[in-house]
Amino acid sequence: MLEVKDLHCSYGTTQVLKGVDIRVNNGEVISILGSSGSGKTTLLRCISFLQKADSGTIRFDDFEKDITKLRHNEIRALRMKMGYVFQNFNLFRNMTVRQNVLEGLITARGVDRAEAEQTADECLKRSGCSTGRIFTPDQLFRRAAAARGHRPGHCIPAGGTAFSMSPTSALDPELTREVLNTITQLAADGLTLVVVTHEMGFARNVSDRIIFMENGIVAEEAPAKEFFLHPKQEASKRFLRTVTDDFD
Repeated sequence: MLEVKDLHCSYGTTQVLKGVDIRVNNGEVISILGSSGSGKTTLLRCISFLQKADSGTIRFDDFEKDITKLRHNEIRALRMKMGYVFQNFNLFRNMTVRQNVLEGLITARGVDRAEAEQTADECLKRSGCSTGRIFTPDQLFRRAAAARGHRPGHCIPAGGTAFSMSPTSALDPELTREVLNTITQLAADGLTLVVVTHEMGFARNVSDRIIFMENGIVAEEAPAKEFFLHPKQEASKRFLRTVTDDFD
């Protein structure tokens, strides 16, 4: 279980997060929606310690602490339970897809090479990257990132959480469908997923809950189908009118 309370974050004098509270239960799929600049990316970056928060509390299973007072070893322990798929991939482009997955397992997690190779092959297969021994990330970028970031019992420990930033942006329709199928399968496997997405079909049909952000706060939170059928806040309604064709 992941929970953050009263999370604040600023860039210089610009306050981006203004007291965000979210809770993600084990095995849930949460989609974070909102217009550009609403704070979605900063929220995920703070939770995964890629961006330093100004204040707030984080709870991960039985661990709870002021997010600004975490020691290096505590951050590392929490990161071992997480995976993060970046919008711009952050893969080593001089390595094959398989080498990218192995690098994280061996160097970051200290997994024995033989076990890492078996795990990498399983992750690649489940992510639709069975040809990852040959192709470079430029050719299989998004699925490669999914393979490196996800856990079919291995890449992230059981009960782990994966964060994903716009996992299908700038992809053609066929590859978008393949990536969404991969994420859907990960959800079916019981991985806890927190996804920033612009794919409303995925958010509506795969997510358990929607967190809608506006101006640095959680403006609305609801079960996915309820959010799309009966949004309560005017900001949510405006957003849905912009991004969907069937909302009136």
